[in-house]
Amino acid sequence: MISPNEAFRKFRTRLETTDAEDNSASTRQQRIRQQLDAALDIKEDFLTGAYRRHTKTKPLRDVDIMIVLTDPGYLDRHPHDVLEDVRGVLAPHYGDDRVCCDRRAVRVDFGVNVVDDVSDEVVSFDVVPAFAHGDHYLIPDDVQGEWVHTNPKVHADKATTANQNFAEQWKPLVKMIKKWNEVHAHPIEPSFLIEVMALKLITGSWSGDHRRELRQFFASAADHIDDGWSDPAGVGPDISDVLDGDATKMEKARAALRAAEAACTAAINLERSGRTGDALAAWRNLFGPLFPLS
Repeated sequence: MISPNEAFRKFRTRLETTDAEDNSASTRQQRIRQQLDAALDIKEDFLTGAYRRHTKTKPLRDVDIMIVLTDPGYLDRHPHDVLEDVRGVLAPHYGDDRVCCDRRAVRVDFGVNVVDDVSDEVVSFDVVPAFAHGDHYLIPDDVQGEWVHTNPKVHADKATTANQNFAEQWKPLVKMIKKWNEVHAHPIEPSFLIEVMALKLITGSWSGDHRRELRQFFASAADHIDDGWSDPAGVGPDISDVLDGDATKMEKARAALRAAEAACTAAINLERSGRTGDALAAWRNLFGPLFPLS
């Protein structure tokens, strides 16, 4: 039986993308670009979001690909129009039931079978249409009915700096917390909010202990979830807008964070009492099947 400390090191490795997954993401990206090129005037495209920041959980769902369009006429129309046009191009290739418009992207589900959170292929893409705007971009928001500003480069730079300042452990911790969020039905929306909170809550010196760092994050996040969390790039809407506008969702998020803190404490206490197997099982209940028991 491995120790919880060893299990967390192994868990960290399991959360890293493999060559097969990266190749799948690249191949899917190129194919989508080719399919869209036939109908839309695309200036450039690139993988972005959590995948580019290396904070994406596995399996790779909703990998963001930004397609930068050159037709400025879209900006005078409702944001849904560009989402619907992108959906209309991709649906014949993947099927109407696997291509749908989301708030700020078009989701493409590739029908990949996932077993115990394991897959060597990308499960789905979020195709984000965008327009260059100075040093950043405008993207559609179908819920608000407006074009919103975003700067994925600043987001990536801040994540890299945070990771460097925390002995290269910040990104692994964020991925673990995102995996908890996924396993427990996404009480934190959007998942990017976890990264934004972590920029302020996971700081100082790395303690050398994933268990205690995670417990501290859950405790601090529960205390500050309703503080209001702005865009780290300083150009877009608040990242916490989904929870800020819904009291029920906010309380659900806070309760989930408190429960996660309590689960961390219980697992640590099980280990202290010599019940290593039960401690490992408790951690797996928190993080799902990718957390190792041996």
